[in-house]
Amino acid sequence: MSTSPTVIVAYTSEDDRYAKVREAAIDTAKTSQARLILYDVDAASPFAKPLPTWWAAEGGPEQVPTRLSVEDLERAGREGIARQVQEAIDQGIEAFGWLPGEKGGDTLAEYAREQKADLIMVPADLEDPGIIDRLRNETLDDVEEHTSRPIAVVHDNGEVEMVGVGPGD
Repeated sequence: MSTSPTVIVAYTSEDDRYAKVREAAIDTAKTSQARLILYDVDAASPFAKPLPTWWAAEGGPEQVPTRLSVEDLERAGREGIARQVQEAIDQGIEAFGWLPGEKGGDTLAEYAREQKADLIMVPADLEDPGIIDRLRNETLDDVEEHTSRPIAVVHDNGEVEMVGVGPGD
């Protein structure tokens, strides 16, 4: 990446199993003074949306923010993600969370596009996903296919590897 990112969307989880991605994203955001959005991959469920829908939110869909504060995350019952966002804020980073309504690399890529992110950070697990993740389209190939944004793959040892980008958003 030739310039520093200004907005980073980083893959995370409620149980913090992607701690290395979160740590690398915090380091990158701190170094480049970028806004960080932690994307809670566990929020999506086939049974319920993590946020109020247009008919359930007081005042309509415009009342549901596209970046969630620590308080928003706590109200949504996502204390684990709220703690991760607070950790980034405590390190001087403008940080938020997001609770996607659907799983998949295309959903991640679309959210990054909407937020004008110039870097997406994902775990190396997406390079060789299991059968369930493949069925849910939670693969690096799926993210790459749906975005032209730079993607950083974070390995279990914390090493960050930039990978090619897809055909476009």
